[in-house]
Amino acid sequence: MTATRPAAAAALALLVLTGCQADRDAEATGADGTAPLLTERSGPGPAPAQRAPRSAGPQEPRPSAGPAPEAPPEEAVEGYTEALAATGDPDRVREGLALTADPSAARDLLVHQALVAQAWADAGTPLGPGSSEPAGDGHRLCPPSGTGTACVRLTGFTGSDGLVDGLLIDGTDPGPALVAGSGRDDESEGVRASVLTAYQSVVGKDLVVTVGFAVGDDVSLDLAGASYRAEGGTETDAHRAVGRHELDAGETATAAFTFPGAVPGGELLVGGCLEECSALVLLELPVG
Repeated sequence: MTATRPAAAAALALLVLTGCQADRDAEATGADGTAPLLTERSGPGPAPAQRAPRSAGPQEPRPSAGPAPEAPPEEAVEGYTEALAATGDPDRVREGLALTADPSAARDLLVHQALVAQAWADAGTPLGPGSSEPAGDGHRLCPPSGTGTACVRLTGFTGSDGLVDGLLIDGTDPGPALVAGSGRDDESEGVRASVLTAYQSVVGKDLVVTVGFAVGDDVSLDLAGASYRAEGGTETDAHRAVGRHELDAGETATAAFTFPGAVPGGELLVGGCLEECSALVLLELPVG
């Protein structure tokens, strides 16, 4: 079985946020999406003085607008984006969790980013650091230099009790595309695995799934041979898989798998062998 290709390492630096899309101008802004105001129709009609008077009876109160979302402190936003950019150090990414509300989409995204970084670190090929800097009304988040993947704009930060709980990535809420665990795991020949997170990039539309493994015996995991079975039964091979594939008895590890265009709701299939292939491992993990 083959380990993950080292040449692909840099390309996943901010796959959590960008997918496999080519670079584009992260500073570009789209239409604001607001509808035009409705105005009275012009025409001959009666003069204003001839219009029937409005009823003087009791009027229904107009519904009041809800409270505006709370804006988190700028230092919390800055610390959060810096943690997202620390792709080469999973512990540094996790430090940002102290700046997030629990539960929240902002927290789930950071947990996912930390697990992707952990998978690369477990494989012995940690990613380099990304970068984050203020840009207009938000922050510009970029992967490590030389990856060829896109920078993104983080805006629309919302907060709760001084903590970050939401944001927009290039104008889109990542919350609906995030899965924080499936609540189920699978076991085969003493190898236990569970889906930790899954995220379909709102930019590149790649599905990235992180998995935690714990083994009772020496095992060789075929991470590169993993596949994803969609709800309709169609299987797709992993475009990229990263993590330790040789584990000794009693060890744990994290792996990350990428499936272009896939959506949560299917199953991740991972195989392997115990020592000297004395037994075959087959794990079927629900995603979402």
